Amino acid sequence: MSAKVRYYLEQSVPELEDLQKKGLFDKHEINLIMRRRTDFEHRLSSRGSKPRDYTKYAEYESNVEKLRRKRYTRLSSVGLVNTKPSISDWAYERRVSFIYDRAVQKFPNDFTIWEDYIRFARKQKMFKKIYKIYTQLLQLHPTSVASWISAANFEYEYVGSAKNARTLFQRALRFNQDSKKLWLTYTIFELSYITKLLTRRRILGLMTEKQQLEHEQSEAKSMGQDDGLIELPSVTNDELKSQLNTLPDADMNMLGNPETNPALRGDIALTVFDVCIETLYKLKRNTNISEFEFKYDLCLEFLSLMDKFDGLNREYLEQHVINYLMRQFQNEPSVVVLDVTLPIRNVSFENEQFVELLQSCTKKYLAYKAKLQDEHAKTELKSQFAKFLNKYLEDESIEENTRQLIRAITKRL
Repeated sequence: MSAKVRYYLEQSVPELEDLQKKGLFDKHEINLIMRRRTDFEHRLSSRGSKPRDYTKYAEYESNVEKLRRKRYTRLSSVGLVNTKPSISDWAYERRVSFIYDRAVQKFPNDFTIWEDYIRFARKQKMFKKIYKIYTQLLQLHPTSVASWISAANFEYEYVGSAKNARTLFQRALRFNQDSKKLWLTYTIFELSYITKLLTRRRILGLMTEKQQLEHEQSEAKSMGQDDGLIELPSVTNDELKSQLNTLPDADMNMLGNPETNPALRGDIALTVFDVCIETLYKLKRNTNISEFEFKYDLCLEFLSLMDKFDGLNREYLEQHVINYLMRQFQNEPSVVVLDVTLPIRNVSFENEQFVELLQSCTKKYLAYKAKLQDEHAKTELKSQFAKFLNKYLEDESIEENTRQLIRAITKRL
C-alpha cells in the first residue's frame, strides 16, 4: 500500500469509529467499507485510472450515506442513537468532494466529471463549493459555451441573481462571440427575466405608475360612497420599494410600466439582437451562404424564441427584428410576408379579432404587391403569402366561415 493511499484511508478512520460508536454500522460492516475504500483508492492512484473509477467511488459513498441516513432516521425515532452532531454527519460531503476534486484535477477536459461534481454540490446545497467549481471550470475552459450557460442558469434559477447571470453571459460572449447558441440563450434569459418581473408584480399586486394614478383617481370619485365596504390598505411608494427590495434583483430602475420603461418592453433583448446579428455575420465561417440567407435564417430563430413569450408584447419585439430585415432586404418576398403577417403571427384563429386582422394583413399585402414592378417578384410574393394562408386551411379545427374567408382571399391573390 502506497503512503498516499494509506494517508487517505487514515483520514476516514474517525468517521468509521463514530459510525460504530453510534451503532449505525457494526464492526463487520465497518471492515467491508474500509476494504472497498482501499480498493477504490488503489484504483485511483494507479496510472490506468479512468473517470469512471472516480464516478463509481462517488456512487459507492452515496449508497453508504443513504444507508446511514436510513438507519439514523429509524433508530433516532425510538431513541436508540445519539443525535448530537458528530463527524459522521458531515463526512460524506467532504469525502465525495475530495473524490471529485481529484477527478477534475486528473481529467480537466472531461466535462461529464465536471457536470457530476456540480450536480452533487447542488443536491447537497453546497453553494460556496459550487462557486469554486464554476470558477475553476471557467478558468480552465473559457471557450466552453455549455459551461458558461450552466453557470449563468445557476445564478438565475438557483440563486435568483439576474445581475450575476447577466454578467456571466456578457463575459461569456467576450470569449465566444461566434457562438449563436450563446447569443440566443442570452436573449432568452433577458426576456425570461422581464416576464418573471412583470408576473411577480401582478401576483403581488405591485402597481405600475399608471395603475397607481388610475387607482387614486377612482378612489377620489367614489369617496363618501359605499362606506360599508372594508378599506384595504393602500400601497405607498415606500412600501412598494420595500417589497421590491425583497425580490431578487428587482431593480428600482425597472419601475414604471412597459409603456414608459423601454427595459420592461424587452429593449435589452433587442439590443442583444442588434449586436448579435452583425457580430455573427462578420465572424461567419461558411463563405458559401449569402448575407441574406445568413441573416434571414438567424432572424427566424430570434422570431421563433420570441413567439414563446406570450406574457410580453411579442408584436413589438418581433417588429424590431422584421424592421431590420426590411431595411436591408425590402424586396425579398419572404421578408415582406413576415412584415405583412406579423399582426396575426401570434393570434389564434379562435380569437374574435382574427378575421379583422387577417383582412388588414391582406390589404397590406395587396399594397406591397401593387408597388412591385418585377413580375417574377410579384409571383414569388403571391406564392409565399398563399403558403402562409394554406397553413390555416390544414387545421381541421378551424371554423367553416373562417375557412371560406381564407379561400376567398387566396383566390384574390
